[in-house]
Amino acid sequence: MPELDNSPTPSESPDSIPVTLVAGYLGAGKTTWLNAHLRDGVAPDTLVLVNDFGTINVDAELIDYAGERLLQLSSGCLCCSLSDELGTQLSRIGRWPEPPAALIIETSGVARPQRIADMIRVARRFRLERIVTLVDLASLARRLNDSRVGELVAGQIASAGQLSLNRGDELKVIERDDLMRRLRSLNTMAHVEHADSGDVRSPKPATSRSLTLRSATDEHDPDWQRFAIELPASLNRQTLESLLAEHTEGLARAKGFIQAGGRYYVFQWSGGRAEWTPTSPRPGASQLVGIGFAGAPLDALIAALKALD
Repeated sequence: MPELDNSPTPSESPDSIPVTLVAGYLGAGKTTWLNAHLRDGVAPDTLVLVNDFGTINVDAELIDYAGERLLQLSSGCLCCSLSDELGTQLSRIGRWPEPPAALIIETSGVARPQRIADMIRVARRFRLERIVTLVDLASLARRLNDSRVGELVAGQIASAGQLSLNRGDELKVIERDDLMRRLRSLNTMAHVEHADSGDVRSPKPATSRSLTLRSATDEHDPDWQRFAIELPASLNRQTLESLLAEHTEGLARAKGFIQAGGRYYVFQWSGGRAEWTPTSPRPGASQLVGIGFAGAPLDALIAALKALD
């Protein structure tokens, strides 16, 4: 098994741009963590790159960081589709006359952070400072036991130098303790923070770390399928929630900009939970984007969404 060594490489110069990767499975709380981190204070001129899985970048809309220092990647990070776009962006940023003081990359929930980390390690003018993986404890056992995504979720956890845990307060003590043992079996070295307690400040990263990981040949990405569907302005909120709840087998995540009941919302669906965040009116029709597992269950959901009027 290969070993991951996060110690600085000899080619890193003192003025290289430090990079933080924010990873975690779909709906784990990456955007919430990022907002808290930004509010806590980052270096002036920090650049944030956001990669979402859909044709509209909902995560970027929810980040409290505006202007030229927020860039969006639109590839969706399926399989290796992120590589070309991210590589191009890193090359361009590295040539800026006044480069950013630091770079934060929020990855898509289906991304393998180790692949992105490898790209950063060979990119000129950049150095990987840390990988932060967000973990939804309430759904962790189900994710790890899912033959379709268990290996992906385990890999995201194993790659981390820092684990930020959410929704642990919803669990019984015995459940939480069991999950902590599973986390430690996957990653014995990562610093652990509990976002539920309000402790979202980032510790100073260790100067060196090594982890034993599976080789790339052991990785198997699920057969992901994305969709984007326009929804009617007459949509009822409960109608959409009920429809998604009836077709959970093939659906991993859904989000969008939606008009319902005469109001406008940023909508998110993850783990059977719906979240409606009021937002300002947007031009054009309501749009829902989603990602799931290719097959009959997801096909049935897409057909039902298209039939809404």
